[in-house]
Amino acid sequence: VTTDMSIYTDEIFGPVLCIVRANDYEEALKLPSQHEYGNGVAGEHRDGDAARDFVSRVQVGMVGVNVPIPVPVSYHTFGGWKRSGFG
Repeated sequence: VTTDMSIYTDEIFGPVLCIVRANDYEEALKLPSQHEYGNGVAGEHRDGDAARDFVSRVQVGMVGVNVPIPVPVSYHTFGGWKRSGFG
């Protein structure tokens, strides 16, 4: 998926898995953080320090590390940030 596609620009609820490739780590942080919607993001990391940094710096409601979708444990609320609101 590229950033000019409607599946990237519009808020889509699944089951849909979209993959956006970033050129580097800082771009991977910037893409979801600067998006108008902020429901969730999942990132693949090989380095634990980088994964912890990503989780603490990315600006979205739910963050997943090395999982296909960022879902909370069942007793946590499901909510996004920015224009995503809740659910």
